[in-house]
Amino acid sequence: MGSGASSRPNFQRRPQPEVHDHMERLQRISDRTRKPVIKANSYQEVPSDYIDMIHRMKNINLFNNFHLLKPDLMPYQNLKSNIEVSTNIAGTQVEIKHRSDGKYGIDLSSRGLTHLPEEICFNSNMQQCSWINLAQNKLESVEHIEVLMHLQEVYIGRVFEHGTVHGNRIGKLPTEVFQLPFLKILDVSGCMLKELPGTIKNLGNIEVISAARNKITEIPVEIEQLGTLKTLNLDGNLLTELPDFLSRCHSLRKLSVKNNRIGVIGDEVPMMEGLEILNVHGNVLISLPETIGEFMNLSILIASDNKLRGLPATFEGLTSLQVLGLEKNMFKFLPVCIPTLDNLKMLSFNFNEITEVSEDVGQLKKLDRLWLEGNKISIFPETLALAPELDDLKIGGNDFTGLPDCIGQLYGMRDLNICNLKLIRLPDTFEWLYNLQSLDVSHNNLSLFPQEIFQLKALNELHYAGNALKEVPEQIGVLENLHVLNLKGNQLREMPESLSQLKLLSILDLTGNQFREIPLSVCATISLKYLDFSNCHISSLPVELGRLRNLRSLILDNNTFDKLPETIYGLQELTELRFADNGVSALPAEIVRLGKISVIDASKNPMEDPGHTIISGGMGPIKEYFQRKLFSSRQGPPAFHVDVRAIRAAI
Repeated sequence: MGSGASSRPNFQRRPQPEVHDHMERLQRISDRTRKPVIKANSYQEVPSDYIDMIHRMKNINLFNNFHLLKPDLMPYQNLKSNIEVSTNIAGTQVEIKHRSDGKYGIDLSSRGLTHLPEEICFNSNMQQCSWINLAQNKLESVEHIEVLMHLQEVYIGRVFEHGTVHGNRIGKLPTEVFQLPFLKILDVSGCMLKELPGTIKNLGNIEVISAARNKITEIPVEIEQLGTLKTLNLDGNLLTELPDFLSRCHSLRKLSVKNNRIGVIGDEVPMMEGLEILNVHGNVLISLPETIGEFMNLSILIASDNKLRGLPATFEGLTSLQVLGLEKNMFKFLPVCIPTLDNLKMLSFNFNEITEVSEDVGQLKKLDRLWLEGNKISIFPETLALAPELDDLKIGGNDFTGLPDCIGQLYGMRDLNICNLKLIRLPDTFEWLYNLQSLDVSHNNLSLFPQEIFQLKALNELHYAGNALKEVPEQIGVLENLHVLNLKGNQLREMPESLSQLKLLSILDLTGNQFREIPLSVCATISLKYLDFSNCHISSLPVELGRLRNLRSLILDNNTFDKLPETIYGLQELTELRFADNGVSALPAEIVRLGKISVIDASKNPMEDPGHTIISGGMGPIKEYFQRKLFSSRQGPPAFHVDVRAIRAAI
């Protein structure tokens, strides 16, 4: 090759496929699988020939099409489709999503962003989006967000129902959001805010403000000027009071200030006649104001985990109240105003100091959930049998030691918790609860399995833990709808053969019993998905465990066996395998066949092959370990025993 010739290969860009080429491929995919996926390459508009195909699709994925955004997708907005457009701007993967409510938005959550890329804000197509999600980044500002003039929803943080918060580091409410004229929803949860500024009054169309899990110490008076505000969430801050001026937020429907330090609710606050939901859980309230009876539209009140001892007499004015949560307070009796709340459906007084329940509670004709667990009630309120809608009763952990015959009259009961009551028997009328679906009789003195339970054919959950039970009768097989069976902490040594007749049983917990081996009847219950034999003195595992092909979780901690049967590696659905604190020293190569495993716990075993460091890393390092063993066996005589055929078969 001459000195003037280039040594670089002459690569040519692959030509853009023609539309009809894609159509032929898509037609074949659609006809064969009916799995609706479209991937285009650098198109600037949706080809017209795609329209008929799109109408047959449920999901439309259009990747790496910079200009293929909302204006071009407008013809398809009436489809019952999930349209997703992905592009790449300044190294950031951007997802333009079409939600089921018809709104298009930008999802930039969980990207490690430290700033909002200008290329996004100044893209004319993205400026048409109505929502943006920036949660769980490292943002310290959202400069230029005001350019996205059509935004109606801005999520700089997100708070989820289970309590998880995905925030940022902005430290103060960005002034740029005040320039968004159509903004209705603003979430700045978990953003290290110390205050809500007075300029918040400029959010003229705002309907929802969520600023949970910050360090806000007071609510600004300017918030009363937000005439469209419907929801205010300030959970998990440092508030010490609810100010009176909230009464002037006439559009407010939901106010949540749980887990603050509120000790006082202003007397004027109850003038919020439109308020429907009030959550003050986890504060330090010692009383509710007398004027609370003026909350004429209040349907849900959660005031649990405070220091309340009683309710004001005006409480009976809450004629719209349907849900009342007062657990973890200091009540010694059920307030006399409770039976007057005719629309009450759910009442919770769990974990107070209540010693008796008024007979008048039976007057609550709409009550369907009554939770009185963990009190000091000595007599079961027999008038509960008069509550026709009651289907969920939690009354465990009290001081009475027997159940009256009238409990059998609760024919509509579906969920019953009578644990920790020192019961030695169940009344004969118990078998009348033929609609019962979940029963918890744990931690009583029911050493013999009550025959009445076998009449509950609708039962799908049975919790019978901690009862010194020595035997499960063969009649257990008649509970054909049982999904969950919890028998941990008893004195069982075997299980009945009829267990395998429970074709729907998916969860079986036998922790802390006296088994020496796993009963074969358990191995024959092939519907099981979760099985726990921890702390059962088991010295060996049967090969029949391999029959449990649907098993997802197998827990065998704190036993005495020294190896796992090879058949266990045929459990292809297994995602969790725990056998901590046993005598296992090695794993066979076949373990890599468990392709869905996400959790392996082999701690407190004398593991050598492989070691704990490798096992704790999961299936990736374990597979690499056995691959290295296979490679070393090919290089010469290995320094340790290697089952080459097993490794080759497994990997």
